Amino acid sequence: MRAQSWILNLVAAVIATSTIVIVSAKECETRIVLIRINASVTDGDNRPIPGLAHEDFAIFEDNVAQEIVFWSHDDSSLSFSLAFDISDYEPVKLMARQVASSFVGQIRSTDVATIPQLKADSKAVLGFAADERRFENALVEIPSNDNLVGLVDDAIKSTTKSSQSLSSAVVVITDGHSLSGTASDRVAAYAILRLGTPVYFIILDDGRYLARYAAQSRERQKRWLLTRLAAASGGLALFVKSKDEISAATEQIIHRLKNQYTIAYSPTNEKNDGSFRNVRVTVTPKDKRKVKVFAPTGYYAVGPEKIREEKTNDK
Repeated sequence: MRAQSWILNLVAAVIATSTIVIVSAKECETRIVLIRINASVTDGDNRPIPGLAHEDFAIFEDNVAQEIVFWSHDDSSLSFSLAFDISDYEPVKLMARQVASSFVGQIRSTDVATIPQLKADSKAVLGFAADERRFENALVEIPSNDNLVGLVDDAIKSTTKSSQSLSSAVVVITDGHSLSGTASDRVAAYAILRLGTPVYFIILDDGRYLARYAAQSRERQKRWLLTRLAAASGGLALFVKSKDEISAATEQIIHRLKNQYTIAYSPTNEKNDGSFRNVRVTVTPKDKRKVKVFAPTGYYAVGPEKIREEKTNDK
């Protein structure tokens, strides 16, 4: 019992590094696997609900109740990476720069925001916040992207490297450029879900496809996929059609990030068979009000050996 308590005390120090966390104690030959879930909770009008406690939360894996062994909520510091998946089309590039400036303008000195495509760590991003013209000049140099999975993967690694925050996320500013509107996009979605980090999409729509029916159909498929992918990861997809909508969209994402709770549990199903495990988080406030919970819909049960192999390959 004492050994298990000692192990759980380590969770807060290591749980920020992965969705699946392995903690071992050689002294007592004990190993536990913890699943980390980041969940955001709002009322029906998307407003935060203060005063939520550990006992207000419940978590289920494949409809089986799980014991929550770790719970945390701290909005004093946000951690996220900005990524750009945009075509080489000037009106879209201009909108993307405006969205990025809106995000950077809202960060605080305690926040950790990175932009991997600019090789900008949190210190550099804070510098951009103080010098908008320099930021604009830097954003012009970002090339168009053709690999959404690689883009998100790099952003996740950047966030993990730069911060030990328990609630991190990736924000992708996109016009769906790297997606094809075909079945291959589902492969990309599967790969992103395996990364286990909330992904938020700001989807830019400048109206250039309004007069082309075939192009409209592809764009609808892309947007449907991005919306589903964001929801499944515990993130959010928002559409921006004009400069006037940018501020509201970025504020909504920042708002969601500030209202994240980190939960961890040791799954009762100990099989590491690579299958997808459905996860459901419920919240019942003491005043019994109705709430909306945003959390990943599940994870892939990858064995400890596979996790160690992937981490070694990342080095």
